Amino acid sequence: MNNFLKVLGLSCIFAFVAVCSHASTSMPYKITGELITIEPEAKEGETAQSEDDAEAEIEVTPTEDPALEPVDLSEATLTVSYETTNAEGESETVMLYDGPYQENFANVVQVSEPTDVKISLHLTEDSEPMTINAVIGTDSDVRFAYIDRPGPRDQFVLVGATNQVMNPENQFTLSGDLSFLGSDISSVATVSVDVMYFDDEGQRQFKSWGPVLLKNDSFMIQGDVDGPMMARMWINDSANYYANAEIILEPQTNLVVSQLGNQIQELSVTSGSGYHRKLVESWQQDSKYISMIEAYATEYDQFVERWEAGEPEPEVVDEEDSDVAESETDSEDSSESEDVVETLTPAEGCEDVVAQDSDIPDSSYTPPQYYRLQEKAVAFKNDKLKEVAEGDDDPMSRYLALEFSPYGYYDPKSELDALQSLVDEFDEQFVESNLNPKIERLNQYVTVLNNDAVLIPGQKVPEFTLADYDGEDRSLYSLLGDKDIVLIDFWASWCGPCIADFPELKKLHAAYTDEDFEIVGVSIDSTDEDWLGGVDEHELPWINLGEVKGWEGPVSTMYGVNAIPKGFLVDSQGCIYKKNIRPAALKEFLVDRYGMDESLEEPEVETEDTQEVSS
Repeated sequence: MNNFLKVLGLSCIFAFVAVCSHASTSMPYKITGELITIEPEAKEGETAQSEDDAEAEIEVTPTEDPALEPVDLSEATLTVSYETTNAEGESETVMLYDGPYQENFANVVQVSEPTDVKISLHLTEDSEPMTINAVIGTDSDVRFAYIDRPGPRDQFVLVGATNQVMNPENQFTLSGDLSFLGSDISSVATVSVDVMYFDDEGQRQFKSWGPVLLKNDSFMIQGDVDGPMMARMWINDSANYYANAEIILEPQTNLVVSQLGNQIQELSVTSGSGYHRKLVESWQQDSKYISMIEAYATEYDQFVERWEAGEPEPEVVDEEDSDVAESETDSEDSSESEDVVETLTPAEGCEDVVAQDSDIPDSSYTPPQYYRLQEKAVAFKNDKLKEVAEGDDDPMSRYLALEFSPYGYYDPKSELDALQSLVDEFDEQFVESNLNPKIERLNQYVTVLNNDAVLIPGQKVPEFTLADYDGEDRSLYSLLGDKDIVLIDFWASWCGPCIADFPELKKLHAAYTDEDFEIVGVSIDSTDEDWLGGVDEHELPWINLGEVKGWEGPVSTMYGVNAIPKGFLVDSQGCIYKKNIRPAALKEFLVDRYGMDESLEEPEVETEDTQEVSS
C-alpha cells in the first residue's frame, strides 16, 4: 500500500509538473485568410450565368473604371503583431508574422496565453493598412477575409466567429442565425459590436468587436467586459440591408439574435437574464410593442412601393395615431421657445424689428404614416425606460436605462435630473468617470438651448471678441458700427451644408457690399489649421473670425449654436432681424431692402435650406 501511495504521489507530482510545463509552453494557433471577390452587377453588354449552365462564362464589357478592376495582391503584405512591455517598462511591438499575403493565406503562430493581436494588410508598400483585431490563445483559430467589392468599399473582416476573450470570467457571447432575413441579406453581410465608455480620467473611449462575416447565415462574437454596459450591434450588407440593435453586455451573458414578430425592420435580441432582460426584453418582447413594430414595418414597405411607383401618399385619417405620434418639433421644449418669442419685449433700440412668419417653425408639415407609427413604438419603449430611470431601486438599472437616451434631445433637463439623482448612489470613481462627464455635457447643452431660445428677432446679439484671419482681435460691435446689415455666419471647415452655402453667399456679398452689407464668419473648428485652411480653400472674401474651440466654445454657447450653419442677420445696433437664415431667405431680404442687382438675375442653384449639421 505504501509503495502504491508513493507511486500515486509521484504520478500526481509528474502530472502537475507536466501541466505547469504545458501552461508555460507556446501553443500553435492557425491564422487563415481568403479572398472573396464580389462581381459587378450585370449591365448592358453582359451575359449573365444561368442556373442551367453553371459553366457559362460571363462576358463583361470592358470598363475604364479602375475601381471595378479585381484587387491586385501581387505586392500585398500581412503583419500579425501585439504590444507588450519590456523589462525597462517600455512599450514594444512583437511581430508574429511579417510577409506576403496571397488569396489563400495560412500561417501558424505561437503564444502561451490569450494575446490581443493586430492583423494589418498593406495592399501596396505606400497604401494605408487595413486592420482588424483578434485574440489568439483561446483554443480558437483565427479566420479572416479580404472582400473585394466593386468600387472603393473593400473590407478586411473576420469570418464566421471571433473569440476575443481575454478574461473568461467576464465573457459574453452574441450569436445568431440570420437566415430569416432571406433575400434582404447576402453572403457578404458583416456583424460588429461597438461600445462607448469613459475611462478613469473621464475621457470618452470606444471599443469594437468584429466585424465578422456571416458564415452559412450565422455568426458568433465572444468578448469580455468588466461590468454591464450599453452597446450597439450593427449588421451591414453591401447590397441593401443595414440594421442595428441596442444591447446590454455584461459578464457571463449569452445574447441571441432572432426575428421579432413577422417583420425584419427591427431585430430581436434576447438573453433571458441580467440587465438586458430587464432593460431591453421588458419592452421589446412585449406583445404591444411587437404589434407596433409590425404595423410600422408594413406601412414602411408600402411607402417604399408607392414612392418607387411615383404614387402620392394617402391622407392620414387616424386621429388616434395623430395624437399619440407627436413629432419631436412639437415637444415641450419647442413650446417653451415659442412662449419666449411671444413674451420677450424688444430690446432697447430694436422696437421696430418684428419677428417674421418665416422665423416660426412651419407646423403644417405632416410626416408619413410609417414615421408616425414608428414614433408610437419609440414612445412606448422610452416610457418603459423612463419608468426604470426614475424609480427603480437598482442604481445600475437606472444608469443603464439613461444610456438608451429615453428623453431624446428635446428634454435634457429631465435626463439631467435623473443623472444627478445617481451621484450619491455610486462610488467616487464611478461618479467621476461616468456621471460627471455626462452631467457636464448636459449642463452645457441646456445652457445652449436656453441661450438659443432668447436670441430672437427684436433682441440684441451679445458682444464678443475673437481673432481674425491675420491674428488681430476684433470685437463684433466695432464691426457692426459702420455697416447697415451684417450676417453673422457660424460654420466649420468639415460642415458640408455650410460649404454648399458659400457660392450663393459670395454672390450676395459681392452684390451688396456697396450697400454696407457685410458677412462675419465665425468658425467653430477645433484647430487654427482647419479654420484658416477652410478660409483659404473656399476663398471666403468676408471678415473671418475663429473661435476654434468646437461646439463648446463660449461664443458658440452664448449664441445657442447647436447646429450649423447658423446665421443671425443683424443691423448696426446688433438688433436681430432674422435668425437661422440661409441664402434663399437672405437674398429675398436683401433684394427687398436694397433692390435687385444685375448679378442676381441668374442665381446659382440654391442649396436645401433644411440641411444642417447638429452637435
